[in-house]
Amino acid sequence: MRSKALPLLLLACAVLAPAVAGAFNFRFLRDSVLQRLTPEDIQIGSRATRVALDSGENGEWSNPATGASGTIRILATVDVDDRRGCRRTRLAVSAGGQAGSGTYILCKVRSGEWNFYTPRPGATLTPSQADPGAPANAT
Repeated sequence: MRSKALPLLLLACAVLAPAVAGAFNFRFLRDSVLQRLTPEDIQIGSRATRVALDSGENGEWSNPATGASGTIRILATVDVDDRRGCRRTRLAVSAGGQAGSGTYILCKVRSGEWNFYTPRPGATLTPSQADPGAPANAT
């Protein structure tokens, strides 16, 4: 199955969806928190998300100008299907009195960006020994 750049923020750390906006797309939030995020919120959240994914450490972000904020929780580094060094990640975001969160698998692709990945039905997530700094075997 192809990797998907889902609404990642996760930007707000709980936001991921297919496509890439900046580095992440937040389509899954289109009827909720996403509507309340400003371009600056998305930029700040995307940057924090990339740092957390690259480092493997939890992260958070906030925009004092708008009050929007989010968290990025790295739950595990896993291998799934033919992908190595993917991050199982919990993203949460809050903006304008709305909140959203979700758990996603993100894998680094050859371009160096992190994309959302939907495992094949019945796929098993196994602890990874791969260096997540290197792109996964993605198309």
